[in-house]
Amino acid sequence: MTWTSVPFDPRAAGMLSVADALALLAPGDALGEVTFSCGDEGLRVVHGKDWFAGELTGPAPVWLTVPGAGRFQLTHQAAKQLGSTGRANKRYQEFVPPRIISDAVNYAMREGLGERALKLLTYGDGADDDGVKLPLAVALCRDTITPFSDVKLLETVLACVRARFGDEAADSACVDFKFWRDLDHTSFRVVIPVVQTILLGTGEEDAWCYGVEVRNSLTAQKQTMVSGYALRFATSAGALDLEHASGGFARRGSTPEDAYAWTAESCREIFGGVGSAFAGLQELVKRPLVGDYSRFIRQLFRENSVEKEQRLRVATSLEDYDGDLTMYALMNTAAEAANLPGLGWRQAVSLMEFAGDVLHRQGGMCDGSLKHGCRRPLPEDWDAAEAE
Repeated sequence: MTWTSVPFDPRAAGMLSVADALALLAPGDALGEVTFSCGDEGLRVVHGKDWFAGELTGPAPVWLTVPGAGRFQLTHQAAKQLGSTGRANKRYQEFVPPRIISDAVNYAMREGLGERALKLLTYGDGADDDGVKLPLAVALCRDTITPFSDVKLLETVLACVRARFGDEAADSACVDFKFWRDLDHTSFRVVIPVVQTILLGTGEEDAWCYGVEVRNSLTAQKQTMVSGYALRFATSAGALDLEHASGGFARRGSTPEDAYAWTAESCREIFGGVGSAFAGLQELVKRPLVGDYSRFIRQLFRENSVEKEQRLRVATSLEDYDGDLTMYALMNTAAEAANLPGLGWRQAVSLMEFAGDVLHRQGGMCDGSLKHGCRRPLPEDWDAAEAE
């Protein structure tokens, strides 16, 4: 395949350099581990006033004593995880007085959970209420969990880019600003500007490029996943190409090295779908949205679990869209909505997944011209003559 050559300035587009992304991911590789078993009478947690008021990843006034290992300060996130392990949901933890949640979690650790083995992940320093330095516990997980390195996952993707597309592609790669990392969820999108195409029929030089999304969880709350990613130069809006995706990596009985090898194999398969994804983008330009399209997009929203507020954003943007209303316009408005500031990762990902679903909806919308026309999504192999 021959790529086009539209220039792309990552900094002007707000992208992260690979070096910046690696620096943001690096703390996950420096985690310490402390394993302990429930059932020990010496286990003790103390919650201070307004312990849940700070940043999720910041130190909270919560301290855990582990016999044989010492005392730890917990982050807000780690404290919530400890409470959830003790059967207290997060809303309840914030509702009751601190002494109540401390008593409930202490009972769970000493008696209610039997001898369950757990693991604290530590990073950096915390302090007790007198300012004495303590290790900071940033997450809690099962004792069998071995974190997969976010850094190595990113390096694996870049090595695959180099092997498939060459040094120029790898050296010019960047990371989308829609970037999230905490102990439960990491997601980043490697963008390859030189692997690009120009769409015809949009009224302008509309360039798109391809890339790869990786999702990971250091605490194994979610499966590690890899999928294709298409990015529009003009708006830095992206669609997840879930037609070319790996599914989830099975952790049971696997090692981190297995996960990195699986990621490499997934990238090789995903890169085989670049041509199909670009062809799908071009095809969307030919698929009009006509008449009352609200029923059509409502069904797509339901199928993709897009929240009500985000649905309204997309619908409003579509009404004000400057140009022909097509499936391509619908995909663009959803992808651009994912760029809005203040969105959580779930909201942004749901919009990018919605855009990716539209990308492969080659059947388009029923235009209502046929008898009993329903204005719903049509299957890819729809033939109007046969339907008549």
